Amino acid sequence: MELDEITYSTVGAVATITLDRPAMLNAISARPGGTRDQIIHAIELAESDPEIGCVVINGNGRAFCGGGDLTGNARRQTLDEHRAFLESANAFHERLAASRVPTIAAVHGYCLGAGVLLAVACDFVIAGDDAKFGFPEGRLGLVGAAVLTPLLGRQWAKFLMLTGENVDAATACRIGLVLTVEPADQLTGRVAELAGRIARMPGESVELNRRAIDAVADAAGEAAARRTAVEHDADTLAASDRACAPDGRTFRQIIDAEGMDGLKRARAQQYSDPWLAAPG
Repeated sequence: MELDEITYSTVGAVATITLDRPAMLNAISARPGGTRDQIIHAIELAESDPEIGCVVINGNGRAFCGGGDLTGNARRQTLDEHRAFLESANAFHERLAASRVPTIAAVHGYCLGAGVLLAVACDFVIAGDDAKFGFPEGRLGLVGAAVLTPLLGRQWAKFLMLTGENVDAATACRIGLVLTVEPADQLTGRVAELAGRIARMPGESVELNRRAIDAVADAAGEAAARRTAVEHDADTLAASDRACAPDGRTFRQIIDAEGMDGLKRARAQQYSDPWLAAPG
């Protein structure tokens, strides 16, 4: 498989998958052979290498991941098409979570929408203190945070989705999105240290313990949340073509006419200053 949206490298017992579309803030494409397929291919490379004991996923440029590729993905028209899209995304996250090698998301800069779902599909999320998390899709009538309700609770899932507002790394850590926050200039080294420690553990025991913990989490509701989110999010996406900006135009009309720059201007018409106060 051609790796034109990610890079894959190894150093010792640690493999690194780097989202590598920096000009697009590493937006995730859903095309056949695109970002998701390339990540799974890289995971399979790591799984097939007996020397690899941990995988780090990070992003090139000024962001971990700015979200899904709103301009490059095929347009969906029907409820069935939206449901198939969500089921495909869910299958990707489940396959990543089922990796036979432990995974760490090293998050810097923006981590939005599909980028958040990618990060939390990993075993650990470690954030730099410059990281920002959010679901701006909520401001466009789209979906994303419902599946995280068991992790975040109702209020935070609703806040992120109904306001589309970003939260900083400290808040993300407090609400359970992130394990720890590290100084941005130390993020790479700190993640490498954690990955190295995990890679030195007995491999079979690591996999079995991960499976046990994930099974308990699924039994506690995470598996049901994924299934339920697909059904309800498909209905929301089917209605998203009717979602309008404050000037009365639909967001679909805006993105068709003005691209992402126009979409950002339309979002700014809703609000530009955050409501959530900074910690402290």
